[in-house]
Amino acid sequence: MSRLADVFAKALRRPSAGRPQRRPAVAASRSQTRRSQTSVVTVQVDDSPGWQGIHPAPGDRPWGDIYADLVDALDAWRKNFMVRRIVGLTRSYCVGAGLNVSSRDQNINDFILAFWSHPKNTIGRRLGEISDALCRDGELFPILFTNPVDGMSYLRFKSARQIREVVTDPEDFETVLSFTENTVAQAPRSWISPENPAAETVPLQPVMLHWAVNKPIDATRGESDLTPILPWALRYSEWLKDRVRLNRLRTRQGILDVEVADDTQVEAKRAQLRTSNPVDAGIYVHGPGEELAMHNLQIGADSAEEDGRVLRLAIATGAGLALHYLGEGEGTNYATAREMGEPTARFFADRQQRIIWFLHDLVGIAYRRYCLVTGQTAPEDLQLQTAVTEVARADNQTIANATLSIVRALAISAREGWIDDETALSIALKFAGETYPVEDIRQILARARSEHDQDAEPPQEPDAPPDADSQPTQ
Repeated sequence: MSRLADVFAKALRRPSAGRPQRRPAVAASRSQTRRSQTSVVTVQVDDSPGWQGIHPAPGDRPWGDIYADLVDALDAWRKNFMVRRIVGLTRSYCVGAGLNVSSRDQNINDFILAFWSHPKNTIGRRLGEISDALCRDGELFPILFTNPVDGMSYLRFKSARQIREVVTDPEDFETVLSFTENTVAQAPRSWISPENPAAETVPLQPVMLHWAVNKPIDATRGESDLTPILPWALRYSEWLKDRVRLNRLRTRQGILDVEVADDTQVEAKRAQLRTSNPVDAGIYVHGPGEELAMHNLQIGADSAEEDGRVLRLAIATGAGLALHYLGEGEGTNYATAREMGEPTARFFADRQQRIIWFLHDLVGIAYRRYCLVTGQTAPEDLQLQTAVTEVARADNQTIANATLSIVRALAISAREGWIDDETALSIALKFAGETYPVEDIRQILARARSEHDQDAEPPQEPDAPPDADSQPTQ
């Protein structure tokens, strides 16, 4: 019995002839391959269009919706003439004549000039593209690379389509810590924000800024100016194509009907029209025995004119423009155009001011990083000022006349003691369209008084009467 039990035990331990036993190394390798494939699929699913950040703000939209709108806006800007015109108008009125940032502090101003005109920056030449990106995408992501030797920063940009997430503090979505960039062949790249504590650690890492317009107060991403008008701009393009197509069909379907009184001349007339087409020639001579009639399609082109105007009005309203900005000046006089242009001028002035704030932030961060490298102490107030062309030039004459009148009235009031100099100067600047802090007004007055005292000549003593002994005798 024991020998029979040993035979059965060996048979059970022996591998089956139909199923070869898998070697442990091969089995482990295949198991590892399956795990790696599973991990790849998991990463791909996580990077799907529906990807959402870990701590999104209450007003943030899914990344898939944001990316689709950005792609549509770029495609429309490339192909749609009205969208290109709207973006170009914003660029022309906001930064078309140039924009320069300077400082009243000479040392800071020297750095700004070097940073602004550096061959790797050339910020003045990029203002147009900056305005286009803000109008088309609603946001822009500048990057500062700081030289560890001399502290000079070099400027580069990332578009909104490349940044999929704005990482914020879990307790405060307005405190931006970093940004996540989509890359084609590599893992997502992270850029730190200037608000990140690691941004001031030497050696300095590159920092990414975030310029956003049309941003909801409870969101981290901006919105494009073109998002509300893109559907209507596409409808207007399709409407134009349909109208051109119908006019082409009407021309091609035009039929010249020639009625010949003599039946024996029909074939001869038909052969004549084949060799000499009167429609192409534009003239046809016939006798009293022939009658001509031109048949064409009645597409009602006159009734479609109002439809096109309604579409253009919808696009202009969504863009904040009057129709005469889009080249439609018929039926609009100067007074109407001036009144309709006031809201548009205010919109352009607001966008211009935002671009100025963005540039001030850029210059301030670049200078503070320069001070970190060189060991200097950056002041709290950089005393920045901006020279820019006004959006509405037509009102300059009116503002000048009003300022002249109010300055004369304030001068009389100050001379009579009704108001002090500080109040008079603040009111005069307000009428001139400029607003200054109280400290700046006091500095202006102190400097003006100092210069006035220096320029004032000392009073001359009256001439002494001549001595009686020195008078000549007559």
